[in-house]
Amino acid sequence: MGRAADTAYAAIKDKIVRGQLTPNTAVDETEMAAELGMSRTPVREALLRLQAESLVEIARGRGIRVLPISIVDMREAYQAISGLEMVAVQLLAEKHPDAATLAPLDEAVRRMERALEADDVMGWCDADEDFHRQLMHLSGNRRLAAVGCQLRDFARRAHVVAVRLQSAEYKRSSTDNHAALVAALRSGEFTLAVDKHLVQRRRGEDALVGAVEAMNFSAL
Repeated sequence: MGRAADTAYAAIKDKIVRGQLTPNTAVDETEMAAELGMSRTPVREALLRLQAESLVEIARGRGIRVLPISIVDMREAYQAISGLEMVAVQLLAEKHPDAATLAPLDEAVRRMERALEADDVMGWCDADEDFHRQLMHLSGNRRLAAVGCQLRDFARRAHVVAVRLQSAEYKRSSTDNHAALVAALRSGEFTLAVDKHLVQRRRGEDALVGAVEAMNFSAL
């Protein structure tokens, strides 16, 4: 994939995960190419890649549409991400990370705190997203990070909707739990770090997927 196709891929994916292109929205290649200031070829390449990631569907004779995420899809993605992140925490803890290594996680937590103070839900979501992606990258396992980040891309649109349904108290507790994980990693408390993250992942899945289910959404 060339540079233009990479640019198109990133731009279209961002529109999908941020909800600017909603589920079942038709995507017109020509219009998208004009909006991005490029030819249709890189846009087509980008859409094929997004189809491989189950974000869009390209159907002969029916055009291109943004795929919805079912509640089952969302829960399964959360469970798979949780499994990968638990391994990531173990791998990172085994390295006895120093302050410089943990700096990206510390910064993400600070951004979450600032977003809470400003009542900036999208800012909080972005900081939370960065925390989890950094965690997987810091594990040192490139395959784990690649698969984990792809799953996060798939689930992110639903995640943003689910977070918007949560209270400020939920986001505060989640922020505190993220900070506690970093503290456990910093102190070298391997078992504590693993246990804390397992509790947070289970809590997050139950709260976020549960909130969407309570709204009677069949898909997002």
